[in-house]
Amino acid sequence: MSIESNGVVETAGWTMLPRPNRRLSALAAEAARCAQALLPENAGLFLGLETDAEGAIRLLWWRRDDFKLIAQITATPEGFCPEDSDEGALQEAAAALLDYLAGRWPTPPADYGVITDGVGVAFAPNHPAPSAEGWLLRQASSASALLAILPLDPNGPCALLSGTGRRQVIH
Repeated sequence: MSIESNGVVETAGWTMLPRPNRRLSALAAEAARCAQALLPENAGLFLGLETDAEGAIRLLWWRRDDFKLIAQITATPEGFCPEDSDEGALQEAAAALLDYLAGRWPTPPADYGVITDGVGVAFAPNHPAPSAEGWLLRQASSASALLAILPLDPNGPCALLSGTGRRQVIH
């Protein structure tokens, strides 16, 4: 279900990009599809896909329960895993997505990326590097806004980041 208010579109609790982009959506769908093979069912894991100024691709796995980083693979395109491996397919898909996503900024940041739960893909334009210290807590506390390219599973491992069901507490 999509709800639009003041030009902001929400789908399944996720704030969507203001203007959908078919190419970006297709690249995000491919990255999410490739990520599925690296996210065991019911493991409560989600992935960060990030690039840096040198073009290295970082795959980062976090646990839903405590947002703890549990694994990471970093490689430049020359060092990607074989394309016929799950990791290599995701590295290639992430590189294509992140290269295209760079156009969302007038000048792309040095480090930027997205998160995926194998269903959807989202990024934080104002705090673009998922590996930055405190990035996940900023998202969970609404201190930074995630924009969904494709909505993540509202009941999946990224549910705490969606903004649905969050209540403000005034002390």
